Amino acid sequence: MKIGIDVGGTYTDAVLIDSGQVRQTGKVPTKQDRLLDTVLEALDSLDIGAKAFPREKVENITVSTTLVTNAILQNRLSAVELILLPGSGMKLDSLAWPVPYRVLGGELDYRGRRVADLDSHEMQQLAEILKEKFLQAKQQGEKALAVVSGKFAHRNYILEQQLAAYLRKEIPDLTVALGSEWGQTNFFRRSLTAYLNLATRDLFSDFRDKLTKAVRARGLNAPIKILKADGGMQQAENIRPVESVYSGPVASLLGVLAQSQPEESYIVVDVGGTTTDIGLVLSGRPLLSSKGAHIGNFLTNVPSLAVRSVAVGGDSVILSAAGKQTTSEGEENINIEENINISLADYRLGPAYCLGGNNPTTTDALRYLGLIDFGDYIRAEEAMALLLPEDMREIPRLRNVAQKVLNLMVEKIALTIEALIKQWKEEPAYKIWQVLNPQHDYIFPIKLSGGGAGGIAEALGQRMNTTAGLAKHSMVVNAIGAAMARPTFSWTLNLDTNLRRYRIEETGEQGEWRGSLRPHREVEQFLKDLASKQAKKMGLDESQLETEPFDYFPLIEGYLTVGQIVRGRVHLPPGAFQLQNSGLPA
Repeated sequence: MKIGIDVGGTYTDAVLIDSGQVRQTGKVPTKQDRLLDTVLEALDSLDIGAKAFPREKVENITVSTTLVTNAILQNRLSAVELILLPGSGMKLDSLAWPVPYRVLGGELDYRGRRVADLDSHEMQQLAEILKEKFLQAKQQGEKALAVVSGKFAHRNYILEQQLAAYLRKEIPDLTVALGSEWGQTNFFRRSLTAYLNLATRDLFSDFRDKLTKAVRARGLNAPIKILKADGGMQQAENIRPVESVYSGPVASLLGVLAQSQPEESYIVVDVGGTTTDIGLVLSGRPLLSSKGAHIGNFLTNVPSLAVRSVAVGGDSVILSAAGKQTTSEGEENINIEENINISLADYRLGPAYCLGGNNPTTTDALRYLGLIDFGDYIRAEEAMALLLPEDMREIPRLRNVAQKVLNLMVEKIALTIEALIKQWKEEPAYKIWQVLNPQHDYIFPIKLSGGGAGGIAEALGQRMNTTAGLAKHSMVVNAIGAAMARPTFSWTLNLDTNLRRYRIEETGEQGEWRGSLRPHREVEQFLKDLASKQAKKMGLDESQLETEPFDYFPLIEGYLTVGQIVRGRVHLPPGAFQLQNSGLPA
């Protein structure tokens, strides 16, 4: 049995899946300031422990959580000192750094060779400044945290390690993280990724430890796993906090994938209360972004599916110029009558009016038009009336208001899809798929999920000139995605045989190469052994690992080949285990 829990902006869903079939579902309101309590309430909404669902048969509990994403977007981060070693030839102020930083000397070249050593006087000055600052922070109950990140340190972390060792010696309570621990290229993204991971570490650890304790107290001993931005899941004790960002949009895509044919291609649209999440599946595989996740003002190296959220959902408030609320910058506007202007806000103020709330929402418009069957119809009509002056509240005008709200909601989603399609076509994975599928018409059907998704399916399909339909189990599809997510794994080797150094992109591991200057099978076996060892640690089946073709670039000095640059990758792609057709009604 598998349990999946998805923490959404409005509701948190839970499912229990047994033998590939949905057996139980649960839904509770999300308490954004008490996410742990919310997750446990969702778990308790399932009848685990009943005769048909004994606790000992639960194999996995996978959680998709907004904890880290919210902390970043709301700037609820631990204070971290960012110390950069950019070397020469780089203008740091040309980049939009979202946090302050300090700069020290010391330089490596593009292959990781030392050009200039660290300046001992600069190091001493830095240590004195940090000592005083961290002493004040300690008095306020804050920890001493710092990130050291150097340009080209992903090829040689020697300067990062030297500075970190010095600072730890001078400031014993200091916790230092290295930018090279996120070993991909791009100094800017690598530095910010390390920063965010350290800044959210304590918050995530506290959540994970309390969740584990509470789950064990309920008699459940199954491993607890967290959904990652790349579409995989990993045991909570092994995941790096920032890897859990954007797990909500990922969960919806995986939930639809778990209920679709293996070779299908389609767009996934998940309509939540606050946002609508959009993603793409090509021939049964979610499209991965070639760049890392973009979170608020932070560009990162966190591997992520090519998903996007747009600020419109079932609880989006409808604003009317006829009332006290006025249109603000960034909101979409349409004229209903000559003197009436409405827009969709990018926030919610509680549930829909037809569900007991105080403000007209898009859900009220859908209910009034008869496109959804939940909510009080009379209150939905009242909600539309609130958008018009009293002398204009005839039924034709109410329907006109509701219809144009629907059109506005659909247009906002459609424009985002069209913009995403342009971006998706630039992704390397998409271009490869095009070559392998030359006969495809590239008009993708749309599969929708979420509470109000059924109400916009027909209109969205017409707007996008494609078929659009509701996914099975659409009300809990995100929780299904969490439960049925497959593990992901990636181990990318970069080797410079001339310098006799290798590194692993995903973790920043670096070491000495003791093989030949021009290896072939030797280096492929070397990577396979490294990846298999790591896969076993993660409890993965190494026989399922896929190996990409290796790239070999000769290094020429004068007229002689003095070595090679080699790159190879072993990985498990994102995916979902398949649901069976029977179980609870969809």
